[in-house]
Amino acid sequence: MNNSESGWSFEQVVQDVPKIGRENHSQTLLHHAQENLKYFKKSINDLKALPEIEKESAIVISAGPSVHKFNSINRIRDNYKGKIISIDGAYVNCLKRGVIPDYVLSLDPHLKRIVRWFGDPNFEENMAGDDYFDRQDLDVEFRKNSINQNLANIKLVNEHAHKTKLILCSSAPPQVVDRAIEAGFDIYWWNPLVDNPSEPQSLTRKLYAVNKLPCMNTGGTVGTAAWVFASSILKIKSIGMVGMDLGYHMDTPYNMTQTYYELIQHVGLENLEKCFIRFTFPLTQVEYYTDPTYFWYRKNFLELLSKSNSENLNCTEGGTLFGEHIQSMTLDTFFNRFNKLENYKE
Repeated sequence: MNNSESGWSFEQVVQDVPKIGRENHSQTLLHHAQENLKYFKKSINDLKALPEIEKESAIVISAGPSVHKFNSINRIRDNYKGKIISIDGAYVNCLKRGVIPDYVLSLDPHLKRIVRWFGDPNFEENMAGDDYFDRQDLDVEFRKNSINQNLANIKLVNEHAHKTKLILCSSAPPQVVDRAIEAGFDIYWWNPLVDNPSEPQSLTRKLYAVNKLPCMNTGGTVGTAAWVFASSILKIKSIGMVGMDLGYHMDTPYNMTQTYYELIQHVGLENLEKCFIRFTFPLTQVEYYTDPTYFWYRKNFLELLSKSNSENLNCTEGGTLFGEHIQSMTLDTFFNRFNKLENYKE
């Protein structure tokens, strides 16, 4: 993976990921936290502890391509009655399929993109000139008729938001905060643990100084944050995960990957091929590939898993997230283990 002629390596690009992230977001995180200060009425510390029976298991729904490929949300709807934690990017897809998550997490501070997951009142203006979703969106119906689909999403979220607790990062952008309040979510706030708070110039320390909200590790991605929330805050004993691909199916073109433009800028188009490495998923022996950013997220997640007291069960049925402290399992096997529906209230 080393490329001595061009002066970079895959490992070096991976090491650059957190630095680039801090450079891009540090001021935004602080600015948004200060703007949101007036809304901080409840934090994740104010959540009521779950009854012991409800701590037995939960499912975290992320938004990787496997969710669509393996029909994961419909299967959860038909076979599971335990707690459901969704990331923001999977929330509307859950609602469309009749699944009302108990909790939804939102992390990303992007000014224009993230509000889309809750139905965007300024959709056309926010998406003008931005091909981020055109390159990656897995919702085919949305791509075909995005304006009408967005209006339908606004209506759907407005109808159901009050049934779900929104676990909202202190650095959420104003459009997301306004939309969440408008829709009627029950909001619980938290700070992202973005670096070592013991360091004097720590960004985490600065965020905490603004609002005194509890801090939660994210591993750099909302999917990892949702797992941390399930494990550390809800104290779930066995956590199933779907849509946690942290990579791409082999037939995905490079220009449809999340950081395509950033990689070209960082290493040059001529070196792009070397920025992707392959993994073989242990349950199926199917190959997937990942880029430096997802590789870094994967590394972070595996480190957090090694410190977890939960049983961690990856039911994504594909992707790159596997290792010593996480068990790969089909979603149907998970259902067979946790299908005592009489233990859960309707």
